[in-house]
Amino acid sequence: MQMPGTEDPLVEKRGSLLKSALGPLLLIPALLVGAVLSIPCIYALRWIRQLEEYRFRRQIRSRGRSMAWTEFLRTMHGAGGTCIEERFSPKGPVRYWWTPENVSHESPHEIIDWFTMRKGGRSEPFIRWCRERYTSADQGSAILVETMGVPSREIYSIWAECRSGTWASRWVEVAPPEILARRPSE
Repeated sequence: MQMPGTEDPLVEKRGSLLKSALGPLLLIPALLVGAVLSIPCIYALRWIRQLEEYRFRRQIRSRGRSMAWTEFLRTMHGAGGTCIEERFSPKGPVRYWWTPENVSHESPHEIIDWFTMRKGGRSEPFIRWCRERYTSADQGSAILVETMGVPSREIYSIWAECRSGTWASRWVEVAPPEILARRPSE
């Protein structure tokens, strides 16, 4: 005979087993709704980003600070200079800028790899310096290279040639200030 207020352990196990089996099943409709809603959101966000990029490029062109890819190649082979690769994320967008200056020598700050740079910290002074001096739409001096329709393999063959040291040209990667990790004090 069981004392009042105590339950059979077998009944208790069945109840918790039933709850643990039904819990994930009840989440399936919510996950499906989330997945269905996320697809149009992703496309909308991508479209907004492309529209912003189009407006930025139009603004730069109106200020006479853009060059065609073929002109960029001639300039890099002839006069040299530095290509600044401004990468917003591993998937893009990516902006390529050209300046006749040697950014590595001009920079008062350490230049590190993009993956480390995008986390901020010790690279933040270089990122902000590069934006103010070269890649700012308002006061920057670098020229935006038009890469629409240029295959990635062609861009990265130029990157490899600059890295090999066979040219007088250089290549610098930079993270834009917009993607720096936000600190709690900000």
